[in-house]
Amino acid sequence: MSVPFAVLAVVGVFGATGGRADEAAEPSAVPHDLPGLEHVLHAAGRVFSGSEPLGKEGFATLQRLGFRTVVSVDGAGPALDLAHRYGLRYVHIPIGYGGVSRQAGRSLARVAADCPGKIYVHCHHGQHRGPAAAAIVCRAAGDLDASGAVDLLQRAGTSADYAGLWRDVANYRSPAPGETLPKLVEHAQVASFAAAMAVVDRYYDNVKLVAAAEWMRPAAHPDLEPVQTVLLLRESLREAGRLKPAFAVETDFPAWLRQSESVAADIETSLRNGDHATAGREFARLKHTCSQCHAKYRN
Repeated sequence: MSVPFAVLAVVGVFGATGGRADEAAEPSAVPHDLPGLEHVLHAAGRVFSGSEPLGKEGFATLQRLGFRTVVSVDGAGPALDLAHRYGLRYVHIPIGYGGVSRQAGRSLARVAADCPGKIYVHCHHGQHRGPAAAAIVCRAAGDLDASGAVDLLQRAGTSADYAGLWRDVANYRSPAPGETLPKLVEHAQVASFAAAMAVVDRYYDNVKLVAAAEWMRPAAHPDLEPVQTVLLLRESLREAGRLKPAFAVETDFPAWLRQSESVAADIETSLRNGDHATAGREFARLKHTCSQCHAKYRN
């Protein structure tokens, strides 16, 4: 079977059997046409980040590149059957867009300590949560300091609007020597749909505070930057929609979620453009959409 040139080129970046590199490769050193993978970036040492592997093609590429462990920080369950078919170990450590919890950070430290060979860390698209998690693995392994970890997020194109990811990467502290670390699992038990909607409610309440402050930081909550606050609401709606609750089959509930996500995106765009009046009108639409959905499915 022929091997695509792009795969051969990446193998050349760090070898085919998992040796450690002294420095992180520049983004240009990794081709962008890897079959089944997107946004692949050499973090440091033996750690790479990128998108979720797409079907057989993505896992076959990882196998050809000599990876041994795949770490998913996405909320969706990993494709374990495909990973096993291609001889890959999966580790599942879900994280959110709001930051990396202490427990997740400790689990990522265990990845650095216990997983031999090359490690591929992915979220969904490979630009925000995945690079943040890869940076923490590299920090735990001693391959990156705080400055290098922040530089990795810059190279990955991680949005500055995900302030919690940047904060937790910069402030990461490795576990103490001898500290018991969490067990690594292939498929983590993710929050229920009800818990996911509770997260949506929390972010929605934050947006209400920002809206009441005329789309400025509220005096009582100066940590709520308007664009970031709306962005986190939008992402929480998207992630809730990906859980596909059983009760929503053959109902219009998924459409309500998609509509709410779309309106949240419109609010975000208006704020980025400095158009507070339109943001206010769109927020009124969002409140109406949420009220209609709650009347049918929650109340």
